[in-house]
Amino acid sequence: MPARRRGAGVARARALALAVLALALPLVAAAPAPAAEAPRVRVTEARPAEIAINIPVTGTLVAREEVMVNPRVAGRIIMALHADVGDAVDEGALLAELDRDSLEVQLAQAEAELARAKAAVKQAASQVELAQANFDNAATNYERNRKLRESGTISQASVDQSETAYQTARASLSAAQDGLAVANAQVRQAEAQLRMARLNLGYTRITAPVDGIIAARNARLGAVAVAGAQPMFSIIAHGEVEAEVEVLETEVAQVSLGDRVTLNIAGIGETEGKVRLVPPSVDARTRLAKLRIALPGVDGLRTGSFARGLIEARRYTALTVPVSAILSDGDGDFVLLLGKDDILERRDVKAGAVWAGRREIVSGLDEGDRVVLRAGPFFQSGDKVIPVLEGAAGGESDQ
Repeated sequence: MPARRRGAGVARARALALAVLALALPLVAAAPAPAAEAPRVRVTEARPAEIAINIPVTGTLVAREEVMVNPRVAGRIIMALHADVGDAVDEGALLAELDRDSLEVQLAQAEAELARAKAAVKQAASQVELAQANFDNAATNYERNRKLRESGTISQASVDQSETAYQTARASLSAAQDGLAVANAQVRQAEAQLRMARLNLGYTRITAPVDGIIAARNARLGAVAVAGAQPMFSIIAHGEVEAEVEVLETEVAQVSLGDRVTLNIAGIGETEGKVRLVPPSVDARTRLAKLRIALPGVDGLRTGSFARGLIEARRYTALTVPVSAILSDGDGDFVLLLGKDDILERRDVKAGAVWAGRREIVSGLDEGDRVVLRAGPFFQSGDKVIPVLEGAAGGESDQ
């Protein structure tokens, strides 16, 4: 009996416990879950910063001015060479010599011809003096006989005879004067021929027209110097080498004379220069413009070397945000702006140039506006966040 009563008591206790648990379950299920904490995110402020517009360029080092040296007298054999590639030469320095034997003969002939022409002038001058004397005498006789005829002293035949002599003497004087003019013209012609002979003889000495560096030498000993063929020498005038670089036609309008340029030159490294020449036209086939970059004070420059760099076309201050803060989709560029109650909102912006990790904001934001530093795909408009200002202590973003 006692054992049966104990079993019945245990059964009643279990039934009571189950009833209590059944009543408690709905209460537990109805209790709300604790709210999740908003994510922490780094934000940054839109602020003014310096922007530089850089234009990429590539090109080649060239002579600022390349001077071609050609023979000025053709058909001469090259007898001696006095300069080679790489030599620094002064203006007037002797570079080569051509054969001159036949030109020396021509010079002697020209000198002799001038002497003959001058002798002819003296002879013609004597003829003029004689003709002048005869003319003066004939004129005197004619005037005297004309007066004597008026007084009836001589016959008309004598007057006519003296008049004929007068006209003949005048014609002879005119002819003598013309002969003297011809003789003087022959002297001038002989003088010109002599100058030409001297010039041609002087042209056998090939000299440097400017000081500089010999960039190329096509002249060879024993070869015939031919005008109009390859130049005998090519000289980098004054040793000045600069860069010829190519720029897209859409960007050349942004470049101005004097713009700062940073170039990396093969074998030299990084160096600085300035825009010296902006062409007025572009290549119709390549759509590229060729600019010249002056490189003063840079040693070791060699024509033909490759150069690559940037032209700093413009520098100004503008409102900017970090590049990572700007997102793009089919509707354009936008940022996630930190709005009221720390709720993010999409703000469309017009973005401009990029410089030093920041991007220009042309429109859409005001100075001091706070935006998500690195939004990526983690956040969207309407999200509530706990902002952490860039550069401030207080934890990392939960992005």
